[in-house]
Order: sequence, then C-alpha cells, then structure tokens
Amino acid sequence: MPPLLRNIIRTFSSISSNSPIPQFRQSFELPTAFDHRQWFPMHMSVQMKKMEGKLRSVDLIIEVHDARVALTGRNPDFYQKLYAVRPHILVLNKRDLIDLKKYRKPVEEYYYSQGVKHVVWTNCKKKSPTALRELQERILDSLRSEHRFNRQVRTDYLVMVVGIPNVGKSSVINGLRGTNLGKTNEAVREGNRPGVTVRVQNKVKILDKPPIYILDTPGVLNPSTRNVEDTMKLAVCDLILESATEPDFVADYLLYWMNKHEDFSYLELLNLDCPPIDNIQKFYAEICKKHDLRKTLMMGDSYEERWDFERARKLFIELYRKNKLPDGFLDKDRLWEAIEKTF
Repeated sequence: MPPLLRNIIRTFSSISSNSPIPQFRQSFELPTAFDHRQWFPMHMSVQMKKMEGKLRSVDLIIEVHDARVALTGRNPDFYQKLYAVRPHILVLNKRDLIDLKKYRKPVEEYYYSQGVKHVVWTNCKKKSPTALRELQERILDSLRSEHRFNRQVRTDYLVMVVGIPNVGKSSVINGLRGTNLGKTNEAVREGNRPGVTVRVQNKVKILDKPPIYILDTPGVLNPSTRNVEDTMKLAVCDLILESATEPDFVADYLLYWMNKHEDFSYLELLNLDCPPIDNIQKFYAEICKKHDLRKTLMMGDSYEERWDFERARKLFIELYRKNKLPDGFLDKDRLWEAIEKTF
C-alpha cells in the first residue's frame, strides 16, 4: 500500500475503528448502453468541411488547447486536414490552472519531439500582455518565414484559429485584438461553456502593420473517439456539453481520478470526517450530511425531505473547475508515459 494512502487511513482510524480499508477502482467504465455518438454533434462535421473550404485563403493555423489536458483531446483531423499543409502554432491556454513550473518543460519537450515547432502558453481570460506578445511574435515569425502558397501577391495575412470546444479560441482573438489595436469590446463572442461559437465567423483584424486578420471557428471534437478516460477528462474540464456525458459520470470520473493519484484533498476541502470514498453515491451522502444539503419532494399526497445530491455533485465538481485542487493537470500519467517512450 502506498505510504500516503496508509497515512490517510491511519489518520481516520481514530474516527471509526471499524472503517474498512478503501478498495479503489483500477479503471473507469461507463454503462454499456452509453451512446458515444453524443460526444460529437452533427454540426461539427459540417463546420469542419467549411473550415477546409477556407483553407486556400489561410496562411497560418493557430490551434488552441486547454493546458489542463495538454496531450488529451486534440482533434487529429486538424492535422490531417488543416495544418499538415500550413504553418502551425499550438497555444496551450488556461496556463494559470496548472503548475507551470512542473509541467511546462516536459510538455514542450514532448511536443518538440513530435515535430511541433511552436508551443505558446497563454491565459487569455486575464489578457496577459507577456503571453500575448510572445504569441504575436510567433505569429509574425511564422508568417514571414513560411511559404505563402497561393497568396504570394496579397499584402494582408489570414490566420485561422481552431480547437475543440471551450478552450479559449475567442479569448485568444479578443486578447490579440485588444493588445494591438486598443479595442476593448469583444470582436467575437466569448463564453464559459462549450458551444458558444457554432459556425465559422467573419475575419477579425488583429494587427495593422502588417495587416493580419483572424478567422474564429467552432470547436470540433474528434469524431471517432471511443476512449472513455480521454473523453471524461474533457468533460471534467467542461470542454464537452454536460448533456452529452451526464454530470454524475463527470463527478464519478473526477473522484476516480483523484483516488487513483492519491489526491485526497477533497476530504479537507469539503470538510468531510470520513476516509477516502470510491462510491459516488456514498460520497454525495457524506457531503450532504456534512453540509446539511436537503431538498423537499412531493411524494404522493405528502412532502418528504431527501438529501440534495445535485448540490453535492456541484460542490465537488466546482473544486476542480474553480481551481481549488492542489494539482489540476489531468494528463500526468499520459505525459510521463509518452516521455519514457520517446526518450
């Protein structure tokens, strides 16, 4: 048994001498009847074709991804259909939500070994000037040094921003526009949920000299994914519509992931007086009892009180989404494995 888990169990033994030693799951599974097709709404395939149709007029592809899942969830279609024939910059946004000192170098080493030339870390919600300047420099360097294909006679440049839903594509565009042109209003709509941008947008000017325009595009997931763990990581990060995965599955995966990595901080953060738990329903019950979360339901001709599992679930998931956990990087296993194989 790992030392950290042994210490946790010893700590709680004084609370209940009869508490069983937790037996954590070794893998995460969804019900066999779960329809994986829900993960890829049909409008995504339509918009992907429209993005391909714009490619002849595009000089550079900027792919925005969420730094919390730096390796997971990137759509392979972007490479095959878009930036295999265009210069490419990978932007890892939301860098403030991970331990950058710990993960930046290994992530960059992994991607450089895979042939990715440009990796930029940003936090565009806060419009960090340093990160935006670095991104702008990479954009200018790429545009000036790469062949322009069929656009040699044009004096302006066109950049297409792509990525999966809710990674911050619109924030990147508005950040660059505001930094360079002093525009404070949103040129493209931003949102804190997936699916705000649903179609390829009109181009937005982000720089005067040289004139550079950007195309915002809707988030497009990998249509062929059947990897449950990868998809649940995206769901925990709120990169997939909640209706496509069901909130209870999201909370259950987060609980599984934290236990797997011996991160029992949820006990202290939720002020729970129990050992680590691996059953999501029992976990909800402990949260409800501790915080007295109740709701009243109509049962026949009378009203009855029940534990409010929905509020318990929300409290737990928000620990992650509001950056309360000590480590929000969900790709640590995959990163170390990839580095071992590569080097």
